[in-house]
Amino acid sequence: MKYAVFIFFFIVASCQDVKRPEAPDNLISEAQMVDIMTDAYLMNAARSVDIRTIRKEGISLDSLIYAKFKIDSLQFAKSNAYYTNDLNTYNDIFLKVEQRLITEKANRDTLYQIFIANKEEERKLDSIYKAKIDSMAIALPKMSRDSLEILLDIENAKATPLLQSGISEDAAISQDSLL
Repeated sequence: MKYAVFIFFFIVASCQDVKRPEAPDNLISEAQMVDIMTDAYLMNAARSVDIRTIRKEGISLDSLIYAKFKIDSLQFAKSNAYYTNDLNTYNDIFLKVEQRLITEKANRDTLYQIFIANKEEERKLDSIYKAKIDSMAIALPKMSRDSLEILLDIENAKATPLLQSGISEDAAISQDSLL
């Protein structure tokens, strides 16, 4: 018990003379600090997803951040130490970083949904293409599959400019029969 009281007073006495760092001459602005911290969080996420490739390629993610923002590690460390002493400012920085990351995730999710929809559309079109080839193979059994694909591609190439011009394929066929 006697030692616990001694340790408590030692800790209290040693905490009395905490020096706050002064603003460095090359202090990174709050706005740039938000940019840096956002990229740092994204790069940490990249590390957790695929650290093997990053190491294999010899990529130094920290160096990329420093080069991108034209800062060095000491400037970042001093600026970060300065901002950590004002918890309100540091909290504001992290709230802005969090909001950017949420916005970035929403944008990427939207792009991913568009990508998935396009892949599904390609799959459907590929299925239709294969079905057309199969039906042509039944109608023209002596032609090779490659020849049928070429024939279908030629037919699609003829129809595409007509469809883009607003002329229906049926109307184009009837016009071709008149010629």
